[in-house]
Amino acid sequence: MAVLIEHVINVPTPITNGAAIDIPQTPAGQGIALVRVTIPAQYPVNRVQLDATVGLQGIAGIPRVLFRVFRDGTEIYYGLQGIETGLETFSLTSFIAADINVAPGVHDYVLSVEKLGAATQARVIGPIVFTALATA
Repeated sequence: MAVLIEHVINVPTPITNGAAIDIPQTPAGQGIALVRVTIPAQYPVNRVQLDATVGLQGIAGIPRVLFRVFRDGTEIYYGLQGIETGLETFSLTSFIAADINVAPGVHDYVLSVEKLGAATQARVIGPIVFTALATA
């Protein structure tokens, strides 16, 4: 049976149009949410599940939005989402990332966005939800 170490939730905005964050061109990422997780020394074998949901709006072209998750400044996950702006300009993207056997201590996980393709434009409009579930 899994032991719950910690469950952390950050909801910068729970609604669509609760944010208006222009997504910068790679390699300049924009952090949009942070969760801080503490792993006690007695749990060296552990798992941190990171769940994210982000509402996007495509403004121009067909933006490809790159989501990155960093632990203490080191990238541990990335995933790409395209937005079709010609037919539907809104997208609600969700993903799950996993971090296995994290060292004991306090760790900051940051959710970041950036776009690929200079001729495109996209915006984070919300909701923005970022959670971490640490178990042993």
